[in-house]
Amino acid sequence: MCIHLCFLPWALGTMHVWSQLVSLFLGFVGFRIALRPRVYGRELGGGEEPFRLTMWPKLARFPIFWIGLALLVYILVQAFNPWWGFVQNAKYWWLVRMTDIPWLPAGIEAPFKQFDAWRQMIIYAGVLLPVCSVWVGMTRRRSLRILLTVIAVNAFALGAVVAFQHVTGTVRAIWPLGELTDEPVTGSFIYENHTGAYLALAAFSAIGLATWYADHGRRALSKSTPTGVLALGALFLGASVLLTLSRGAGVSLGVGLLIFAAWYLVRRKVRPMPSAANPRVTTLVVLVFIVFALSTFWHLDFSAVYNRFDAMATEGSHEASVHSRILAREAAWEMLGDHWVRGVGAGGFQYLFPEYVKRYPEIYDHGNLFWEHAHCDWLEIPIELGLVGDLLILAAAGWWAAGSLRRGTLWNPIVVPLLIGCLQTLIHAGFDFPFQCPAILATWCILVAIAGRWAEIEGGEEVGI
Repeated sequence: MCIHLCFLPWALGTMHVWSQLVSLFLGFVGFRIALRPRVYGRELGGGEEPFRLTMWPKLARFPIFWIGLALLVYILVQAFNPWWGFVQNAKYWWLVRMTDIPWLPAGIEAPFKQFDAWRQMIIYAGVLLPVCSVWVGMTRRRSLRILLTVIAVNAFALGAVVAFQHVTGTVRAIWPLGELTDEPVTGSFIYENHTGAYLALAAFSAIGLATWYADHGRRALSKSTPTGVLALGALFLGASVLLTLSRGAGVSLGVGLLIFAAWYLVRRKVRPMPSAANPRVTTLVVLVFIVFALSTFWHLDFSAVYNRFDAMATEGSHEASVHSRILAREAAWEMLGDHWVRGVGAGGFQYLFPEYVKRYPEIYDHGNLFWEHAHCDWLEIPIELGLVGDLLILAAAGWWAAGSLRRGTLWNPIVVPLLIGCLQTLIHAGFDFPFQCPAILATWCILVAIAGRWAEIEGGEEVGI
């Protein structure tokens, strides 16, 4: 699991065939390990005789496994029932109508290397396997904390690369990633908005850990905890998000932090706790935090960040990139209106979208501008999957939400920060396409699984924990 989590962002966002296949392999290996039977001794059995714990029954009772499996089968049907086919010559490409079964889900037959339903199925399978591994294989909170720590530390390293690129002005990928692509990268992602979205999401891993250690330290009357270090790390990740120049990630992160701050202040009022921390140590940590923040903003040039946000603030919807995305969203709405029932097929959005974009000459330019994505995952995913796929995703979301409400996680110090982090990514997905990046999609789903698993363990629903 740790290797898989580290691999995802550093493999250029897992956007290419080779990295998606490796991700699927790592997910399968983790899944097989998670399903291995466990033998727990007296230390976990409450003084009783050692017992054997079989993991298959827990997997069979996990609704997300069956929902995810149903979604993969649904995409498989789309792949075997194409209604459009991709054709290309030396200069152009186009779609030709194919004979399909009209009452079944349909897809678009396209080159595997470029992108098609099979690639999308590999991505989704590579997400489902680690999610099941977390739910079935993680039986202690310590294991979940290790996963969160790995995500946070991995993001710290990525943020350091972003800062280095910003200071040196380079866009070349660091070795050995530079051997894999000649394209400019931000950190290890080809698209800077994906870098920002990943760092913003990972920042809430650090925030969740910091909140938990602070809470645990008060209960245990500890004089010091890793809270200060983790808070500094979260601040560094926040600064790294700004350095990516991703306005969407910056705005979403800001909204998430405001929600977290409001929740935290209310929680302190509702559930006050005594603290045994040394006031001098606390003061020193605060001073280090302030000095680190000031030195960061002093030594790093944030003028490019300011200019990006200033352009958006002064020009509003007339700013070039904002205006083009508004028009693309309008075209995507029209496309959704035509295909909301059956969908166009997983991975098929980019091939049929030109038929709708050409109605907007400003963003079509006689076919010279090609839109791979709608810059709105809230529209693109339903366009591809159709009504049945949407219902499966809503069923999964409903199960997670019902579980959180049933277990009373409103004031949980690690579950709520993680869910707020996932929420801010959902906000970002309203005007960008973070979930089209497998590294972000997988990390997001794993964080949801960690939050759900943590709530289940703390709820005491299992023995031997």
